[in-house]
Parts: sequence; structure tokens; C-alpha cells
Amino acid sequence: MSGKDYLQKVKGERSVLERIMGYIPLYHGYKEKELRRESDRLVRMDVVNRLKAAKTSIRRAFTSPSAVQKLSQDDASRFDTVTYRLDRITLRVDRAVAGYAGMFDAIKVKEDKLDTVMQADYDMIAKADSIKTDCDSLAKIQPGTDDWGTAADALVTKIDDFDSLIDQRADILRGLSA
Repeated sequence: MSGKDYLQKVKGERSVLERIMGYIPLYHGYKEKELRRESDRLVRMDVVNRLKAAKTSIRRAFTSPSAVQKLSQDDASRFDTVTYRLDRITLRVDRAVAGYAGMFDAIKVKEDKLDTVMQADYDMIAKADSIKTDCDSLAKIQPGTDDWGTAADALVTKIDDFDSLIDQRADILRGLSA
């Protein structure tokens, strides 16, 4: 589903009264922004759910005490790093600014900027899926092996890259990037 598909889904959920009011000139522009904001929120919630599933996948692999015992001190630290950073990016996406600017704010959030933010959010869905796939793969690797350590390090790098995408999204809303 693309960013435009989410917007169309939200538009389709409008009530009859909202559709009628959409013909009022000033209200129409206001409502379009609100629909974009709601679509943005839906996309971000989808990303959050995918990241939570990724964390659940990796934590489920270590519910057994025997699996935890196989981890060296370095691997245990890697595991903690992965879960901590997954928590961090999940919370950052969940609490990300929804693209609202007040009437007297210095930086205005216009429709084109909301569309850019929504596209960035949609791109995060693919990245979240990739993180989930890597978490599933890591969960299947025998803990304590060199392959496990290498996969965990690669996953941390991918999570850090995702974290920088969240920063880029915030820069778009602040007007610091296109």
C-alpha cells in the first residue's frame, strides 16, 4: 500500500456530513490537511506494529534459559543493544510529530510537505519489514556462534540507519530539508 493508498482509504471513511462540508471552500483545504495527517498517523502505526513484531521475534528466541546460557558476554551485550535500539526506534516513530503547525508558527506545514513526510513514512514500512526479516533470521541462528555475532552487528547497523530516517523525517517537518 502506498502513501496515496492510505490517503484514499482515509478519504473513503468520511461520513456524509464530512463529504458535504468538503464543498465549503475554506473547510475543504483544512480537511485535506487533516486527512493527510490521519493517513500519516496510520502509516506510522503500521511501522510501529512491524517493529514490535520484530522485537517479539528476537525476544521469543531467548525465552529458553538454555539459549541465554549459550551467549557470551559480548553476545549478551549485542542482544541487549538490539532490543534497546528496537525499543528506541519504535518509541520515536510512535511519538513522532504528526505534521501539525499552529496558525502563528514560524514554519508552516503545507500539503506538499505532508505528502513528502507521508512518503518518508511509507518508505519506513519497507525498512521495518527488512528489520523484521533480519530479526527472524537472527532468531534462527545458533546463539554464541560467529554467525550470530555478525548477524547481530549487521542488525544494529540497520536499526541505526532506520533511526537516521526518523531524524530526516523530523527535518522535513522543521523545513530543514526537502
